[in-house]
Amino acid sequence: MSAVLIVICAFLYWDTTRWPAVPASLAQNAPPTVFPRLLIGSIVVMALALPFERVIKRRSGAELDIGGEDRPRPVVFLTAALMTLAVYFMPVLGIFPVMVAATALLPLLWGERRYGLIAAFAIGLPIAVAVLFALGLKVNLAFGLTGALFR
Repeated sequence: MSAVLIVICAFLYWDTTRWPAVPASLAQNAPPTVFPRLLIGSIVVMALALPFERVIKRRSGAELDIGGEDRPRPVVFLTAALMTLAVYFMPVLGIFPVMVAATALLPLLWGERRYGLIAAFAIGLPIAVAVLFALGLKVNLAFGLTGALFR
């Protein structure tokens, strides 16, 4: 499994090398390739540690109860479908409404029924992301129908 993850990460990293360069007049603090490459690198580090997890756990006296016999539950595929839709609709609707919808629907899909907590999460996380990235780090989140909110 680690080898598959590393091959996928290598392909994705290679893909970031083909992205067009941002002109200096439009450049922000870091080029658009930095965040995806950091994310890809962290996945590679975790994938490299994955084969040693069972050995480390056994030495500490714990046994991993991991088996490939069980099929994934349907919620796994529903989660993947919801996140795919979120990625698809983000350029059209904008980051804020998509994040609100995703942070409201995912906990419901996973069985959470504390509606007040879900509402606070669905409103608070997108606002925190907007404040941190748009205002604090000056990242351009101005896309989609709600892009004007972040200008």
